[in-house]
Amino acid sequence: MQNEAPIDLAKCRLKIQRYCDKAERAPFDVEKKLIQYGVWSQDRQELMSELITLNLLSESRFASAFAHDHFEFRKWSKRKIELHLKAKRVSPRNIQDAIRNLPSEADSLQIRALLPALQKKYEKKGRLKNQYAAKALIRKGFQTEEVFKVLREMSEDIDTFLD
Repeated sequence: MQNEAPIDLAKCRLKIQRYCDKAERAPFDVEKKLIQYGVWSQDRQELMSELITLNLLSESRFASAFAHDHFEFRKWSKRKIELHLKAKRVSPRNIQDAIRNLPSEADSLQIRALLPALQKKYEKKGRLKNQYAAKALIRKGFQTEEVFKVLREMSEDIDTFLD
């Protein structure tokens, strides 16, 4: 027998509505939060349905906002965004729609924007600066082929990179 206080569903409803009102949330995160509050399965489903009805919770809207924000502000690649949306248990259709809303040359544009700063950051590495810059871009989720393609186009000293 558990020694827990009964859950006040009205307070929980207000709390979760405020949580969803502050920012776009993934349904998976909202459900985790409700579990954390100790809400039973049946009540969780009712609250989730209520949030959707009140337009406080939308998986497609979350996926689009997440993709846009992580592309623009964190400079993530499409692939990394896709992987993180999958981790949030967003449906494949909503993931594809969110990725489709990004510019078609998004990864190439991001690499071009990030490369000069990374090369400057690793300038002290001498001949290896392009390797360090490439590794940093690959860690951000960019495809290796795309990184090298842009590096070849942008870098005057690509020969030192390939040594």
